Amino acid sequence: MRTARIEVSLTSGDDKSYEIVVRDGILGELVERLPRLADASSLFVVTDTTVSRLYGRKLKAELAEAFRSVELVSLPPGEANKNIEAAWALAAKLNRLGADRESSVLALGGGVVGDLAGFVASIYKRGIDHYQLPTTLLSQVDSSIGGKTGVDAPWGKNQIGTFHQPKGVLTDPLVLRTLPREEIMNGVAEIVKCAVVADKRMFDKLSKLVGTETRIPNEIIVDACRIKAALVSKDEREADLRSVLNYGHTVGHAIEGASDYKMGHGACVILGMIAEGWIALRLGILRRDDFERQSQLLLRLSMRPETEAANLNKDALLRFALADKKSSSSTIRMSLPAELGRMHTTKDGSHRIPVSSEIFKQSIDHLIGVLSSN
Repeated sequence: MRTARIEVSLTSGDDKSYEIVVRDGILGELVERLPRLADASSLFVVTDTTVSRLYGRKLKAELAEAFRSVELVSLPPGEANKNIEAAWALAAKLNRLGADRESSVLALGGGVVGDLAGFVASIYKRGIDHYQLPTTLLSQVDSSIGGKTGVDAPWGKNQIGTFHQPKGVLTDPLVLRTLPREEIMNGVAEIVKCAVVADKRMFDKLSKLVGTETRIPNEIIVDACRIKAALVSKDEREADLRSVLNYGHTVGHAIEGASDYKMGHGACVILGMIAEGWIALRLGILRRDDFERQSQLLLRLSMRPETEAANLNKDALLRFALADKKSSSSTIRMSLPAELGRMHTTKDGSHRIPVSSEIFKQSIDHLIGVLSSN
């Protein structure tokens, strides 16, 4: 594959842009691809124990040949370990290892590592540089891009966090070959979301691909990155437009929290889009034929209905949804599709649509019915 370069243009911060670079084998080319690393006083490769065995130690050895101070910091894997205690422990570890304001963090891993390492980088010594090196499809097309960092709280996902843009994102599709199919499908969920939000032709392509391929073509990864980069560039701090990327996430995050983060993020977003698509249909926003096409594709991705249905207590999910960052204390707000490839805009130009608690609960009834019949 040829190298794909996607620019994220910003309106704030010292640097006005950074690049997402997608290239097979790029993890073995960090020294050449990230010349700015030479300005760092020390490098800290933050990863989890699983990724460390696969890539971390080799990456540290390669970087150590070019830089005088390189440390590998391994964390326990899994969303259950993305909390404020883990952030404190990571910051303390950086301090013990001598990290200063000129140090750089390299977040090597999936969304949990990227969110946690980015969050600690944003607050350690009032902010140090970090780079994202995503190793899951989900993190490559979503969480590594846009500067959202954070940790989970007992009352919801990513409730404690910051905006802290990386200095660069280096994506190596070759690392996806080690992932199980379930993990790939978690990432495909976010790709489908991008297609529903912004690109009908991409949705059509995915409809033909999902279920027939075990490897996602690089060009689809690049397309998803371009969509997110364009929205982040227009609305870095999620004043409104960037909120369209939250489609499926109000219900999805609620299900994830209610499962105590035992269910994968992508699986929950799939369920979230099924429910929120129904809400768009119920409100007269989305046409039935587009709703049915989306539902058919999402159900092909949904792999564990018996586990999923067990986490669908309406009252518990409503509490999580009302605590969500996108909602006020009494009103749930969602970004909903008008058609495949385009999101609904209200008369006053907003992409955030108020949804009553009653309709929210009805969407969970719909979801339970769908899962029970499949």
